[in-house]
Amino acid sequence: MLITALATPYDEENSLDLKSFHRLLQHQKRGADGVLVAGTTGQGTLLTDQEKAFLLQATQDYPFARGLCVSDLSLERVWKNMEIALKHDTQFILVTPPFFIKPTQEAIAHFYSKILDQSFCPVILYNNPSRVGVPIENSVYESVKGHKNLLGVKESMGKTSLSGINIPVFCGDDDKIVSYKRQGAIGAISVLSNVFVETVKKALCLDPSSEEILNLLNKLFVAVNPLPIQYVLKKNHLFAFEKVKSELGVLDQEQKEKIEKVLEEAWGKLTLAF
Repeated sequence: MLITALATPYDEENSLDLKSFHRLLQHQKRGADGVLVAGTTGQGTLLTDQEKAFLLQATQDYPFARGLCVSDLSLERVWKNMEIALKHDTQFILVTPPFFIKPTQEAIAHFYSKILDQSFCPVILYNNPSRVGVPIENSVYESVKGHKNLLGVKESMGKTSLSGINIPVFCGDDDKIVSYKRQGAIGAISVLSNVFVETVKKALCLDPSSEEILNLLNKLFVAVNPLPIQYVLKKNHLFAFEKVKSELGVLDQEQKEKIEKVLEEAWGKLTLAF
């Protein structure tokens, strides 16, 4: 299963560019099974509740499983996000542990247990310690294994092995997609599929030629996500602008030149592959 962690487009006035967002959603028909709003790639922790609602509303016009990422400090904030998800017929939610406060593993297990018990839709746990501050350890997976609302975990920890994870895994790092799939992962939640959806889908199906191209495309990550993918979306005319929330900063010229070189090489290989 391929889920695209959707980028969020803005116009020159720093308002949501819903025209570009619909263009991105149309593009996802090339191979995505689901789409995720307000994840790391979508600048989720910087979005207002109204912006999340607008984006979720837009996804309802498309034949994808729709998900909302929730990354916040408290259960209270999770409930508020789940209200937004419910109002827009969201079919799954992706939830990180509370960030910044560095909860214990027991606290993380309790946090997820409460969410799973009260969620109206399936839940994917999100293991991303580089963003949150702490990892989710296997003991937490053991504590929630078999829950009726558990869909799996998005692993974004850079692990080489999935050994010891006893719940379904979605790969959260594009450079690990093929490796995780070979180890039994059920899918991927991808950044690169914003643009290269067909390539990522084929790589997820262990297509050898696409695996080579995917390895090259991973060199696009020359700066913090989502800055590179926003630039590539603009270069490929899916977004009208490459703007992001000001808190994220911008790419410098050297980083843009590195991206240009990767794209030039990649498009040559893609032309041959397709």
